[in-house]
Amino acid sequence: MTLRVRFAETDQMGVAHHGAYVVWMEVARVEWMRTLGLSYAALEASGVSMAVSRIDVRYRHAAHFDDLVRIDCAMTRLRSRYARFEYDIRLEDDTPVASALSEHVPTDRRGRAVRLPVAWSDALAPHAAEGPRDAP
Repeated sequence: MTLRVRFAETDQMGVAHHGAYVVWMEVARVEWMRTLGLSYAALEASGVSMAVSRIDVRYRHAAHFDDLVRIDCAMTRLRSRYARFEYDIRLEDDTPVASALSEHVPTDRRGRAVRLPVAWSDALAPHAAEGPRDAP
């Protein structure tokens, strides 16, 4: 997905704040799932959330206000109670801005780890580098 760095996401120097990258990753992840016909809103409505258990971002080049950035998202691991996504963030001229990963645990409304619903696991499995496995 592609987005333009908004003024509200920058500091006084017009550089995108490091926290904006996490939001961009979420947008890319939700849109990636949407391309597979999966609605994150529907998952939430069913009582399952994908709680973030880890975020790592390696910043390589500043993104500035009004830059067009591309965020590529890929699921690299899927287990019954765990999912890992990796991200490549680049400027429109292909300059690497950041590489990142996020790890998620499906949880119920009380925050307890649960298995990913079978329909979701079945839909995501073909797109995960390792396919479905037991919890880590």
